[in-house]
Amino acid sequence: MNARLKFSDSLNLIRSFKTSGTITPSSKVLIKTLLAPIDFTSARCIIELGPGTGCVTRSILERMHADCVLICFEVNSDFIGQLEGLQDSRLRVVNACASSIRTVLDDIDIEEVDHIVSSLPLALIDDEVVKRILESARSNLREGGRFLQFQYSLSNYAELKPIFKKVKLDFTFRNMPPAFVYECTK
Repeated sequence: MNARLKFSDSLNLIRSFKTSGTITPSSKVLIKTLLAPIDFTSARCIIELGPGTGCVTRSILERMHADCVLICFEVNSDFIGQLEGLQDSRLRVVNACASSIRTVLDDIDIEEVDHIVSSLPLALIDDEVVKRILESARSNLREGGRFLQFQYSLSNYAELKPIFKKVKLDFTFRNMPPAFVYECTK
């Protein structure tokens, strides 16, 4: 990714701070940490919540198996065109709230999901909506599936523990700002 594209992405993120929760794209180190638990050779359905400008999306698509589908839930219409511009037949971009996972999966006849990767700014979202999103994520994961979330604070850590069987916490300084990464197993 060149510097001009990063600057453009940052401008879009700044304009959309309320839905993106950040002003810079995720670093390569954060993306690597976030995606490390995924076995891309066996995954057949991955969901991404809050893909924004698509820096995590592109990394997922680069690693995904040819038979895997990636469904991106994005509520900010400013980012939809950028994501659709990736032009990958395995990618489905949905302009919908992350709490509507089941409805979207039913529409495309998918029973369960291997992994859910989230860049949602949970700390900026209403508590009731966060609860619905987390419950929706857990209920649509296959047994042993993972919900992978990064945040800039630990403010939602306590909410994850009662929903998921196991919650593992990681951290990387090599992002602006530094970020916590949650690996939650169903």
